[in-house]
Amino acid sequence: MFKKFKFKILNSQKGFTLVELVTATFVFSIIIIVVATNFIDILRLQRRGFGAQKIQEEALFAIESMAREIRVSQIQSPNDLNCALTSLIIDHPINGPTVYGVSGGIINKAVGGNTFPVTSSKINFFRLNFCVKGSGIDDEQPRITIVASIRTASDIEDLQFDIQTTVSSRDLREELLN
Repeated sequence: MFKKFKFKILNSQKGFTLVELVTATFVFSIIIIVVATNFIDILRLQRRGFGAQKIQEEALFAIESMAREIRVSQIQSPNDLNCALTSLIIDHPINGPTVYGVSGGIINKAVGGNTFPVTSSKINFFRLNFCVKGSGIDDEQPRITIVASIRTASDIEDLQFDIQTTVSSRDLREELLN
């Protein structure tokens, strides 16, 4: 009786062969590698998207805050159509003389001898130029074009954006003197 039982166990067709097991493991490994690679790429793209959003939000906040003050101020900086000015001087009706410029990648605002950062150190303004047209008495409405290049301050994700906006000053006191 033992012989028959032993014989059935040795000739059993249940289970996997070694070739089938190696093939299944190989296919499973390839699938896991593809899924993990896609997951890592998605995380990288998400991080890049958040970085781009951070740059855009902070840059737009800085540009919009400067534009709000420029609209109600007199432009003191000279005309420069070549966009070579790296700082802008305006005469705000409430705050008085105000200077905008970039130092160390951060936009600064100088009012009454005090300097305040407009942007944080999370982003780096490596270019900030102002094109001034219509400054002084010349029968043209004063307008300023702000040109900026921004990148992330971290070395992990190197994102760069170029932005430009034009702002017209509503203060026409000097223009009406003509």
